[in-house]
Amino acid sequence: MAESLRRLVKTGGFSTLQDKLDQWCDNYLVNTCDENVHRCCELIELTSRLQGQLFLILNLSAAEGGIYGGCDALKNRLLPWLTQGFTSSIATTDLSLEMMADVAKKDRALSKMRADFEAQLQDLEEDLDTSRNVSDSLKQELQDTKSKLEEERSSSMGEAILNEEDTIRLNSSIKALKDELEVYKSRVGVLESYEIEARRLREDVNLLREEKAILTGRMDYLTSSLPPTSPRSTVSVSSDVVQRVRQSHLVTRFGDMFSRDRMDAMDILRTLSDDHDINQQIVFACAEEAFHCAKKAYRLYRSKVRSTLQLTHTGPETLEEAVQNYINKNGQLLDVHSIVQDVLLAMNTHPVLSYPPEVDFKSLSLFIRELVKVAWEMSALPNPLDIAPARKSELFDDFKYRRSYDSEYSAALVSHYIWPALQEVITGKILLKGEAVTRRGATLASPRRSRSPSRVVTPRSGRSPSPRRNMNGSFSPAGSRPGSSLSPRPMSASSSFSSY
Repeated sequence: MAESLRRLVKTGGFSTLQDKLDQWCDNYLVNTCDENVHRCCELIELTSRLQGQLFLILNLSAAEGGIYGGCDALKNRLLPWLTQGFTSSIATTDLSLEMMADVAKKDRALSKMRADFEAQLQDLEEDLDTSRNVSDSLKQELQDTKSKLEEERSSSMGEAILNEEDTIRLNSSIKALKDELEVYKSRVGVLESYEIEARRLREDVNLLREEKAILTGRMDYLTSSLPPTSPRSTVSVSSDVVQRVRQSHLVTRFGDMFSRDRMDAMDILRTLSDDHDINQQIVFACAEEAFHCAKKAYRLYRSKVRSTLQLTHTGPETLEEAVQNYINKNGQLLDVHSIVQDVLLAMNTHPVLSYPPEVDFKSLSLFIRELVKVAWEMSALPNPLDIAPARKSELFDDFKYRRSYDSEYSAALVSHYIWPALQEVITGKILLKGEAVTRRGATLASPRRSRSPSRVVTPRSGRSPSPRRNMNGSFSPAGSRPGSSLSPRPMSASSSFSSY
C-alpha cells in the first residue's frame, strides 16, 4: 500500500488535475461549447483514474486491518456516498469545493511562509558567519594589541623608574612657583590699594590747596574791606566758602563713586553670587550703613570738640561757630578702620537684607572705606549733606531717583534701590539723583518698624532710627533735638549750592 501511495504522490495527478482546471477556467469564455464539453470529459476521465488508484489504496489499507479493518470509516463515509450514486446535493458540493479551496489556499500560504522562513534563515546564517569572521578578526587584533601593550609596558617600566625623581623635583618646583604666585598676587592687591589711596590723597591735597587759595584771597579782601569790628561776618563768609568748595568736590566724588567704585564692588560680588538684584541691594545697603555709622561717629567727635572748646572759649564768635571752624580746619577722619568694622558688623546683622552664605562683606572693605570717608566729610560741612531715606516697595519719586535700564517703566512701586540720592540736610534739596528699579508685583510698603532694641551690638555699631522731619520740613539725625547743639547750623542764603 505504501508503495502505491508513494507512486500516486510521485506522479502528481492531482496537481495535473488542478492545472487543467485552472486552464479551463481561464479559457472557458473563449472556448466553444464542444471544447468546454471535451475539457470536462477529460477531467472526468482523469478524476476516474485517480479514483481508481485511490480505491486500490483503500482496498489495500482495509486489508491490512483484517476482516473488519476500517469498517467504521467505510460505513460512515463510503457507503452513504455510494448509495447516492457518486453524487451529492448542490449545497454539499459547493461546501466541499469551498473547503477544498480553503485547504489549497492555506497550503499555498504555508508553502510561501516556509519559503520565506527558509530565506530569512539563510540570511541569518550568512550574517552569523560574517559576524563570526569579524569577531575572529577583532580577537586577533585584540591579541596583537595586548602583546604590543605588554612590550611597551615592559619597556616603560625602566623609564618610569628613571623619571620618578624628575617628577618629584618638578612637583616641588611647581609648588614653590604657586606659593610665589600667591605672594605676587597679594602684593598686587596691596599695590592697587596703595594706588587708590594715593589717588584719593592727591585729590584731597589739591582740594586743600584750592581751599587755601580761596580762603587766603577772601580773607585778604575781608581784612581790607570790612571794619575791624566785624569778626563774625568774616567767620560766616569763611564758612560759606568752605561749604561751596567742599560741597562741589564731594558731590563730584559721590557721582564718581556711583560710576566707578560701585561697578568695582559689583564685579567683586559677581564672583561670589550670580543674583544681580541681590548684589545691587548689598551695594545700596553698604552705602546706607556707611553713612549711618559715619554720622554717628561724627556726632561723637563734634560733641567732644564742643566739650573741649567750651572750657576755654572766650572769643567774639559763638561756641557753635568756633566748633565749626575747628572742624573745618582739623576735622579729618583718622579712625577709619573702626567705622569700617562697624559697617561690616551692621551688614552681617542687617534686619532686612538677605544674602547668600558665600558672600563675605570683607571683600568690600575698600569700597566701604571710601564711602565712610565721603560720608564723614559730608557730615562735617557747615551745611551737611546726607543720602535721602529710602525703603523698598514705596512709590517711585521722579525728583529723587531715576529708573534703571531694566526697570518696568509702567510700574509705580520701587522693587529695590541701586544707589541713594544725595540731598542737603537743612533744606532737603536734591543735589544728585539716585537710581532705583521699578517692577510690577511690588506691594506697597507698610510703615517702617523700629529696629529691635534687644539686639546686642557694640557701642560703635548701635543703630538709631530713621531720620525724622522737623517742624520746618527738614530732616535731622535720629536722636538729636531741634535747636540743640548737635543739630546742623542753618546756612545763609548766599551759600546755597545749585543743583548738580
